[in-house]
Amino acid sequence: MREAVLAKFTQHEDLRELLLSTGDAKIVEHTENDDYWGDGGDGRGKNMLGRVLMDVRQSLRDDA
Repeated sequence: MREAVLAKFTQHEDLRELLLSTGDAKIVEHTENDDYWGDGGDGRGKNMLGRVLMDVRQSLRDDA
């Protein structure tokens, strides 16, 4: 998943800038439908998509 997300944000300048504009904010996929990729709606999920996005954001910064 990380590779796919990284590809998306390296291939699309507008999306890269949007992700970088989040600064150091915590990114949360807030949804009741998924407690692995999201937060489960109550914050107890793993939020793996948010974690991947924050990791990719840091990688983009490091490569700049």
